[in-house]
Formats: sequence, structure tokens, C-alpha cells
Amino acid sequence: MNPVSTVLAPIQNSLLDLHRSATTVQSYENSIVHGTLQTENYARAIFEHAHELYPVSREDIETALQARMARRDLFDGERKFEMITTTRALTADVAGTAVLREQLAYLLECMERPGLTLGVIPTGTLVGTYWDFTIINSVRVEIDQYEGPRTVTDPASVGRFRDVFDRLRRTAVYGDDARALISNLI
Repeated sequence: MNPVSTVLAPIQNSLLDLHRSATTVQSYENSIVHGTLQTENYARAIFEHAHELYPVSREDIETALQARMARRDLFDGERKFEMITTTRALTADVAGTAVLREQLAYLLECMERPGLTLGVIPTGTLVGTYWDFTIINSVRVEIDQYEGPRTVTDPASVGRFRDVFDRLRRTAVYGDDARALISNLI
């Protein structure tokens, strides 16, 4: 058996530092709710599933969870967050119906936070990309992978991600339409 490792906490602490230093964060999530928007129960379930990939300690999960929850405090109006997700991500069953309902209700609360814009791409919309990614300050892209985030800083590559994000933005619904879509999922 593989030894228990500490992999989640360093990644989450690094992402917390990165988001703290950012002025703009643009994110697209197609598979699950973005980490910065997750409830504690939802995030815990995600981290506990990490056991399927590598043995992680309970301490690693708890420390990672603290860092992820601290990212929620960054919706303070000092930074601009634009997050786009899909109905598919909003209906991913990571921990059962009760946790998912709690998560969706929390998203509705988050939509009132200063500096946050949340777009939802409805079911049936052709997306054309399946990779989850986050653009930091328009100059850096973090791509979530099983072994941790992959960073892209080449200006041409970052530009392609910005173009994809702009295309995704045009397919998403916002404001009252996004609220109605999320409310209907609860």
C-alpha cells in the first residue's frame, strides 16, 4: 500500500495565495462547482474522493478544506470574480441530494456578493470545451488536473484561453435568468 501523502493542502494553500494576490479571476467549470463557491460539505466530499487517486490523511483533508473555505472570504469587492459553470456541473452528485441542495442554495447567496458575477450555461448549449480552467489577472491560466494545477503563462496560450472564456460568456445566462435556472435545480 502507498504511504499516506499530503498533497491536497499544499495545492489548496497555493491556490488561496494565488487568489489573494489576484485582482481578476475568471473561471470556467464544467464538471463540479468551482472550489471558491463550494460549501464545506460539498468540498469535503470532493476531497474525500481523493482517496481514489492517492492515499491522503485526514489532516491533509482538513487543512485543505480550511484553505478552500478561506477563499470564500475573497468575495469582498476588492477583486473581480467572473465564474461560468454549466448545468452539468451544478447537477453533479458528489455527496447526495441534501449536500447538492445546500450547495445550490449557497450559490444563490453568493450571487449577491460584491465583485462576483456568476454565469450558467444551460443544458443543451453546445460548449465546445470540456477543460476546467481559471484565468488570473489575464496573464496566467490554471488548469485543474489529477496531479494538481498546471500553469500556463505563455501570452499566446493565455490569449486562446481568454478567447474561449469570451465565447463561453456569450453562451451563459446571468442575473435573474441564472437565479431561476439554479432555483429550478433545487
